[in-house]
This record gives sequence, structure tokens and C-alpha cells, in this order.
Amino acid sequence: MPKEPTQPFLSSLGASHAATAANARTVLSSAPEHSAVSVRLRAFGVLALVVAAMLSTSQAGAQAGPCTVDPALGNPVYVEMQTTAGDVLLELWPDVAPCTVNNFLAYVESGRYDETFIHRTVDSFVIQGGGYEYDSGTDSFASIVRDPSVVNEPGASNLRRTIAMARIGGQINSATSEFFINLSDNTNLDFVDEGFTVFGRVARSDMAVVDAIGDLPRIFGRWTLNTALREIFGELPVHLAPAEPAAGYGCFDPDEIPSTGLAGWTRVLVNLAGNALESDPLTGALFFLSNSCTGAGAVGAPSVPCTTDRTVAFSNNGFFADPTPMTCDRIAESEESLAARRDDQQPQIGAELVEVNAVVVPEPSAGSMLTLGVLWILGLGAKRISLSRPRTAGVLVKRS
Repeated sequence: MPKEPTQPFLSSLGASHAATAANARTVLSSAPEHSAVSVRLRAFGVLALVVAAMLSTSQAGAQAGPCTVDPALGNPVYVEMQTTAGDVLLELWPDVAPCTVNNFLAYVESGRYDETFIHRTVDSFVIQGGGYEYDSGTDSFASIVRDPSVVNEPGASNLRRTIAMARIGGQINSATSEFFINLSDNTNLDFVDEGFTVFGRVARSDMAVVDAIGDLPRIFGRWTLNTALREIFGELPVHLAPAEPAAGYGCFDPDEIPSTGLAGWTRVLVNLAGNALESDPLTGALFFLSNSCTGAGAVGAPSVPCTTDRTVAFSNNGFFADPTPMTCDRIAESEESLAARRDDQQPQIGAELVEVNAVVVPEPSAGSMLTLGVLWILGLGAKRISLSRPRTAGVLVKRS
């Protein structure tokens, strides 16, 4: 599931969308980084509807929590998301989720979505963004400034091409800035923690762009980034994976990691008391080391207190087994090798972020609206029965 920065992993959506609650991780609001897809959102305009009663009626049932809804908000509202993979027109539904649309537009109009990136993709599941930005000048990642959370407004189904808000697992009204676009019919999300708020859909034929983003290679930030946020970026899409020198980066090679079992080379550091695993001081996650390092290539001392050796162990879901000693030189060489990889690859990842200039976007043409209507009839319209009424095209106006 969508994920929030307060959680190290996504809690709304998991790697396999078939496992409903188990895979509903908070991930839909926080994600990995690498050569991530740069995103800029611009208010596209307000397609005003003459029938204002639809909006006022939906608002009456949506005031489950504090929110501010612009009474002059048109319906639907169009926002263009410009990415380095192509432009995506979003049609937002104030009559379905007024507080959520108003919240989303606040981020758009304040420019806080500008120069963010898509930080998570899962095959045939979702793409997720709206939470993080990269500064090429300082080679650093950061979370955007977030407003207080918005009330959950479930109702519309998480069908393919719909856009919904990411939030923290188990915390219904915790969505802030992160959103996701459904790559498949993820109807299981309609029943997790009362459902994830769907507040619009991808318009025109722009799902081709969304699908292309979903097909990009992904980077595991734990081994490639030196940012404190690296544990968030576990499924980070990139246009091009970073190049690795022929000689590699030394003894710490993530490609050697087996999926399961004690035979693997990866180990985690045990604390000095010997009763728990020690945390990485930068991320708060586990302190990973390579069992393949001999210590012969160590240049300096390890970053952790070490006299002759420290205990390391194999970790599985927070539990550790097979505790064994690792010399200080081996620990130091392992740290230095992994640091070399991260320091070399993060700038390559940052170089993949492309800023996109804002453009003035006209009202959707009759042709594009006809295409959208055909897609609606063939796809969403047949499934989203509760919202299948015709949407009247109005006049594009500037939102004050």
C-alpha cells in the first residue's frame, strides 16, 4: 500500500498485490531513490460544472474530519503531471473526494510537487510519488514540506488508471502528500483499513506513460545510496541503472546476496551486550556487513567501537541466528566497500533526475475528450458503477 515517511517501508501496498493485508504496506507514500523519475505538477485548470449540487451533496458525507474545501472548486479539475518519461493528465473528482482534491491542489499550487520524483513502482500494482525531492547541488535527498494529514474519503474503487492517496498502514486519516496510480484493478485496497481514497483518474491515453514508468528498472536504495532515506527507496524506478566499474567496489557485493538461508555472506552487527541487533546510526535500520570481507583491504578503523572483534549474525525478520565473531579489520573493510559503492552510485542516480519547466496547458480538446470518453466506456465506466454518470464538460477557468 501507499507508504508514509514515518515508516521505513510502505504499508499500503506490497510487492505482491494478491496478498491483501500482508502486502498493504505504507509504501504508497514513501519510496526509494536512484535515477528516479523527475516530476512536476501544474494546476491544469478547473473544468467547471453547471450542476453544483453534486459537489455540495458529496461534501455532506465527506466531513468525517477537519478539512477546508473550496466552495468554488470546479468538477472535475485537471492537473498535468510532467515527468521525464512523458506527460500525464489527471482528472480529479471533487464530487467524490472533496477534501482530498483540495489537499492535492494545495501541494500543486504551492509548487511542492515540483522537482519531486516517482520513488516507488511495483509490477502490475502501482507507481507512487509526491513525497521526496533531490538537490543536485548538494547531492542530497529530502522529504518535501507536508501539510497536516487529510481525512480519508473512501468510496471509489482502486481500479486501473485511478489515482489514490498513500498513507500509513493502520492509520486511516494519515494521508498527506504521497499519491499512487493503480496499474491494475487493485480492488483489495478498497477493504484495507476502510479503503484507500481514490480521487481521480489518468485522462486521455496517458496510461501509456504510467505503464512505461512502471516498466523501468528499479534500484534497491539500501546498497546504492548514502542518504538517511535509503531504506525508504527499496523499489526506486530509474531510467538507467548506475554503471559499476569492472573491478567492482571491493568485498561488499550485493549481487552475491542469496534470497534465503544462512549460507549467504550478508551479516548484521550485534550490540555489545549481545542481546539485540545494532542499528545503523544514519538510518536506524540494521547495520549490514559482508561475511566475504577478509580485512586485508581495510584502510582505517571501523566506525563502531571495536577492540579485536565484534559479534555478527544472520538476520531474518528482526531475529538473528548463528552469532559469530568478525574482526575489526573485516568490519572496517566491509564498511569501506559498501561506502565506496554508495558514494559512487548516488551521484549517478542524481544525474538521472531531469527538471521539467512549467508549461501552459490548454483545456482538453474535443478529440482528447472523445478518446477519454471511449476509454471510460470500454474500461472504467463498466466497473465503477456508482460513479458512471456522464461528466459534463464545462469551461476551463483559472483557479484563484
